[in-house]
Amino acid sequence: MVLSLLLSACVAPPHRTPPVPTPRAPYDHPARDAQSRLLQEAHRAFAQERYRAAALFFHRFADDALDSPRLAEARWWLGRTYEQIGDYPAAMEQYRIIAAGMERGQQDGVRYEGHALHRLDELRQAQADQRSGRSSQLALRLRIDRLPPLPTLASWFEELVQAGVTALVIDPEPVPMSDRTGVDVETIRAGAAEAHRHGLLYWIGLDLHRGMGRAVRPEWAVRRCHGMAEDGGGGSTLDVTNPAYQASVEEMVRTLSGAGIDGLVLAARSADRFADECSVESLREFARSFGGNLTPESLSGAAALPGEGVQERPVQYWRWAGWKARSYVQWAARLRKVLRAARPTATLLTEIHPSTLTAALQGLEQFGEDVVELVAQTGGWIVIRDVEPIDEQALEKLNRQIGTKGRVWVERSVKAAQDRPVMTVVRELIAGAGLDRWNVLIRIESGEDLP
Repeated sequence: MVLSLLLSACVAPPHRTPPVPTPRAPYDHPARDAQSRLLQEAHRAFAQERYRAAALFFHRFADDALDSPRLAEARWWLGRTYEQIGDYPAAMEQYRIIAAGMERGQQDGVRYEGHALHRLDELRQAQADQRSGRSSQLALRLRIDRLPPLPTLASWFEELVQAGVTALVIDPEPVPMSDRTGVDVETIRAGAAEAHRHGLLYWIGLDLHRGMGRAVRPEWAVRRCHGMAEDGGGGSTLDVTNPAYQASVEEMVRTLSGAGIDGLVLAARSADRFADECSVESLREFARSFGGNLTPESLSGAAALPGEGVQERPVQYWRWAGWKARSYVQWAARLRKVLRAARPTATLLTEIHPSTLTAALQGLEQFGEDVVELVAQTGGWIVIRDVEPIDEQALEKLNRQIGTKGRVWVERSVKAAQDRPVMTVVRELIAGAGLDRWNVLIRIESGEDLP
């Protein structure tokens, strides 16, 4: 009953589902007329809430009237009938057929395709919320090159579902900073389609600070404001305030949205000293906002380096740190808007460090994390990175701050190997104390293909 109420309530107000069609005049063609009368009887049974009879009639039409121009209509209402009965997997199967474009050439086929895509999004989210008896969700995170090969992907996804996993987070394969290949959209599209067939949400992880999986330009990189260059060997970070870099990522997210993903997980910054990094472009943008001519030394210098008390930092330094963090939040909000333009139910999750919850100024300075602004502008889905042990008090505070239940996630990193399969790792972890109350994101670390 709870699931039925949830599913019936999850239709977004702006989206109108098709009304029951009115009876049509008889066809001159005897076969077409018989099909029309069968479909009319199916709609009458649905309106009278005789859902099992309606399912029988709609199903007979879909099986026997493959040449009918109203096949898309019949499949849509067969899906709606299955929902009324409570058979949500069967309903989703009908919507998938329509959403795949198989009935696009039918009467109103394109319109029903749009309705089916929208309803699939809603049912996947509701199914993820309710699966396995947990009051919270369980996500698995891994690199795209660690996914099992396509022939075995379906059975592996089925194992995930049986273990209680409700969502997948796929990180693009890391590429060198000079690489121009970007992300493998077709692989993501195929993975998303297979995940959706099993009712799994399919999210993509992006590290905006490193640009992994995305071609970047040298002018997007940052340097230490006080003149020391970043270490080489993958230590370089990107300027998250650079308009050209932001536009490039927004275009990539627009492409990913078209590949069928259900959302993004923005990775927390790995390196510290966020406020001590700048670029020519970021200094110019900051000067436009606050006026005056700026140099790197005017923003940092010895007095502003980490290691001193936070109260000893210059006012200009904190203004700079706040401006950079706000620019990042505004960019994240735009990415969410891009996602939702293609998929109204898409989710944006932002990863932060656990220290930010207990030391806000330190989180702002070292990692550019402003939790208040993130919650206010991005929907409030927050992932706490590698949180162990669980700080219940800090998580409760964040939960109250968000104000909406179910948007706090805790992340744990675990290792999987051939002799310790992913399913074993998942079951061991969720059996641990302290994780039942929160959504859990399990990051799989493995140097070899997953079993």
